[in-house]
Amino acid sequence: MIKPIIFISLVSLTYLIFIPSGTVLAFDINPFKEYQGGTELVQTFEQPAAEIVVSSIINPVHEELTIKSLFLVRDRHMPGFDLIDDDLIKKVIRGVRWNDDPLNFLPDNPRQWLLNFEHASKIADRINENFDLFYRSHHADLQFLHAMASNEEESAQFTRDAIMSWIEFTYKVSSGYIPIHTPFRQLQKFLTPKSNALFKKYFTQQGRRLNWTPAYLFSLKCNREVTLPSTFYELDCSQTNWLVDKKDIQNIALGSLLHVIQDSFSDSHVTRNPDYDGNYSLIHGRSAIQTFNTYKKQSIRLHRGADSYPHDMDKPPMQNGFNLEEVSAEIISYVLSDRAWPKHKNRHAMVSTKLKEGIFHLLDPNAVAGSGKYK
Repeated sequence: MIKPIIFISLVSLTYLIFIPSGTVLAFDINPFKEYQGGTELVQTFEQPAAEIVVSSIINPVHEELTIKSLFLVRDRHMPGFDLIDDDLIKKVIRGVRWNDDPLNFLPDNPRQWLLNFEHASKIADRINENFDLFYRSHHADLQFLHAMASNEEESAQFTRDAIMSWIEFTYKVSSGYIPIHTPFRQLQKFLTPKSNALFKKYFTQQGRRLNWTPAYLFSLKCNREVTLPSTFYELDCSQTNWLVDKKDIQNIALGSLLHVIQDSFSDSHVTRNPDYDGNYSLIHGRSAIQTFNTYKKQSIRLHRGADSYPHDMDKPPMQNGFNLEEVSAEIISYVLSDRAWPKHKNRHAMVSTKLKEGIFHLLDPNAVAGSGKYK
């Protein structure tokens, strides 16, 4: 059933945004703030309140979690810390927003972001692999980009396999093991067989996107003209920059990897052990996974509450269990030190094992997608 979520004023018009049960929303982002050094995000873009008052982009949760993790690497002098500078932080933040905005509508074209999101919400049941990444990442088969199951029948093992395939791809791009101009048709040279099969399923099935590269994927800059009330023209990605810096793409890929890790600590996305009372998220002292959740089984209102600031955002890590900043910092350290190693040392296999035994350990691999406390 389609449910209304919020009224949005667009120029002189008012639209009712409908978000059906197939929609996935992640921890909040705020694309109108930039990192300029120091410890805080600064409002450098004018946030068009009349155009984009949408609940999925208000608080800079992803951005602040990313800064905390990068600073932890730097402050503890973990391997690779010397590569962290203001430019790297800015690009990793851009990457952590990518999963929510893979066509890079924001911050320049918030009206297009919103109208496309509204359109995708209305046709969610019709979206398939022929649609672009924006439609699929929010409403269809790419919901593993947010650590969620895409449908009600999906097993925890299937969801984790999809998540781990994306983590492998982004890890190897961000570490430099996969050159940024590698065509997708050649990724089998760099990915494990399972990850390559899943990457083909989601990105190159039936010959699609075979000539895409990581550089193109992570630098997409697109627009889609909209003639209201119902005409959505073809996607135009001619603004995409072809002369991208290698480190920029690597850092954006690292941000996308971190987004998945961060979303896995959202209580409405993943039900972890032990459970607790309250419709909010915790990022400290967490343990194994009971279920990956699916938005199709959840209440929009309740789900949103868990995607705002985590309840313990400003509290120190706990001694027992997994802490989001520490897990993220460890991954960042491996990526950056692999990147600095001669001929790109590749420790992805070790990182993958750590994740499967750690924050992605499944109590029941056959558990079907759940709702958590968010029915």
